[in-house]
Amino acid sequence: MQRARSVRWAGVVALVSAVVGCTTPHRDRALPAPTASAPTASAPTATAAADCAYPRYEFTPDVRTETLTYVTPAVTLTAPDGGPVDFSHALAVRPLTATAVSSAGDADARNAYDAFVRQSRTPGLPEFGKPLKPYSNPTVGVGKPGRFLGYAFNWVITSSFVRHCAGTGAGRLDAVGSVTSFQADFPLAGTVDCAEPAGESGREAARLMCGTDA
Repeated sequence: MQRARSVRWAGVVALVSAVVGCTTPHRDRALPAPTASAPTASAPTATAAADCAYPRYEFTPDVRTETLTYVTPAVTLTAPDGGPVDFSHALAVRPLTATAVSSAGDADARNAYDAFVRQSRTPGLPEFGKPLKPYSNPTVGVGKPGRFLGYAFNWVITSSFVRHCAGTGAGRLDAVGSVTSFQADFPLAGTVDCAEPAGESGREAARLMCGTDA
């Protein structure tokens, strides 16, 4: 009887061991290695590596600055009715060029400038890279004696911008920069009395040119 009971208990223990072995997870079993085509979180995407798609430029309000561009040598006029001031040899004070700079490079700078011209309320802005033409008005008359010089100024127009890009990863591809333009067909010319210079550009011209004889 005792031998039969021992055999029965041995069978129960064996059955329990078999069930536990089937239901316990195999924690020591290694997971399969990822294949070569599996993506990783840090791998760059094609969108992030590409240049800005469909750029949109947002500009600050433009700033117009009166800028002295040309001066003539000063001349002394002794006739009671003055005389002419010759502009044929006017000197460039600040050669101007329509241009832009961008943190994304030269190509984006040109795109930004073109976008600025399209949205500007100022007509007749020059094309990108175009310089200011030499001032060619031959003479300006003065009606009294004294020491005079001729000058010309232009309105220089500046604005800053930020570029927005469409698509995934746009925040990493934004750029910033600025544009500089001028009213190419709007130079103003006049004469300055060295004894009584007037106006911002006139006073600057006098400081430059009234100290020496023609």
